[in-house]
Amino acid sequence: MDHFGGVMVAEALNLTGGNRSQAAKLLGMSRPTLHAKIDKYNLKIETSVK
Repeated sequence: MDHFGGVMVAEALNLTGGNRSQAAKLLGMSRPTLHAKIDKYNLKIETSVK
C-alpha cells in the first residue's frame, strides 16, 4: 500500500505540472500533508515555472 501512495502523489504532481497546491487539492489533502508524503516517498519534484 505504501508504494501505491507514492505513485498517487507522483501522478498528482505530474498532472498539475508540479504545482503542490493543486496536487494537494486533487488528492483531498492539505499542502503540509502533501509535503510530508513527498518527503516520506522521497519524491523529486520538477516544476514547470517559467
